[in-house]
Amino acid sequence: MNRSLFRLLPWLCIILLQAASISVSHAYQVDSAHHTVITSPTMNPEATTADIRAAAEFLTKRPDQDTPWTWQWRPGAYYLTSQIRLSGLKQVKLVSNPDQPAQLFKAIGWDNHKSGEYLMTFLMGRNITVSGFEFYGQFSFAKNADPKWGDQGLLFGSCDTVTLDRNRFFNFGNSALRVTTIERDPVPGIHSFNTRVTNNTFTNIYQISTTSNDNIHGATSHYWLIGNTFTHLRGSVKFASRTAGAEDLHILDNVIDGGDHYGIEINNYNDVEIRRNRIENIAGVAINIYTASPKGGIKGFAWGNNYTITENVIRNAGRGIRYAHQPFRDGYQNTPRNLVINNNALENIRETDPKIPAIWVTGSKVDLLKLGQNRLFGIANKNPIGLP
Repeated sequence: MNRSLFRLLPWLCIILLQAASISVSHAYQVDSAHHTVITSPTMNPEATTADIRAAAEFLTKRPDQDTPWTWQWRPGAYYLTSQIRLSGLKQVKLVSNPDQPAQLFKAIGWDNHKSGEYLMTFLMGRNITVSGFEFYGQFSFAKNADPKWGDQGLLFGSCDTVTLDRNRFFNFGNSALRVTTIERDPVPGIHSFNTRVTNNTFTNIYQISTTSNDNIHGATSHYWLIGNTFTHLRGSVKFASRTAGAEDLHILDNVIDGGDHYGIEINNYNDVEIRRNRIENIAGVAINIYTASPKGGIKGFAWGNNYTITENVIRNAGRGIRYAHQPFRDGYQNTPRNLVINNNALENIRETDPKIPAIWVTGSKVDLLKLGQNRLFGIANKNPIGLP
């Protein structure tokens, strides 16, 4: 044997041993030694979609479901021909470098009826993190602010413990992010829990939402929306439920700058904290809390308890803060308890109808209402506060 080749044999053995733990299929790799999947973009949308779908299938069906894995996405543009469905995913972090992110697009020719509405759907999952990505929809809102309902971003349906951090969302005609209980969940009620949405940016989208698609499943509970920025918001930052049980919502330290409809919109939740948000340049109501009772019929249920709305800054809005606890369509209405609206600053509220106050509690009396130390400037109709 050649002596030079003989000297290289130990190094070749080491390389072969290291490579033994890595399997390659097109543009994704599985490093079982480090519990990592690595995905790379390709120039072919069909190949990119197939590779991502194969990686997703590996992760959802892997035998060590209780072992944490990382799904690492290399920088670049990923054009998808149809939505990626991850059902039963557990203990996985999807990570991208936010300085050089993986960018997910719907490829040219995407048909929402055939390809699906969402870029990615996570169903019946647990302990999932998505961090550092950019997600792009199809709708620019160049001509008007009307929604395009079939254009959606990420869905987390009936999942437990989800974190989204430092992602960027652009140009979605409906929900850039929907966290809810899906209609295919075999048990009625609410089965979506423990979501943290932190330090993300949302630009030129219609909404984020928790609304379910039927009347027997609700929305989500134990949700923290912290430190996010929304610009050119066409609908609202929306939290809505069609069944009882939606509770423990924390909306803290967010910026909403520019909205064609509402800023924050909440329907049928209990135990809500809205604190230290800056909400500016909103066409309608900056913070709108009210009974939602859609056509088709849902049975009324108790909601509206334990709201704290404090230390928010609202500037240049059509209306300020509205808490409207009205009856459901079937006539049901409870008496809510513990509503605190204090230490907020409202400036330049444009509503001219003298019957509509800048801070308005209406629809029902509230047990233990605390309202004070709010600072109001530039109220066009000179009507600062209204109580039932």
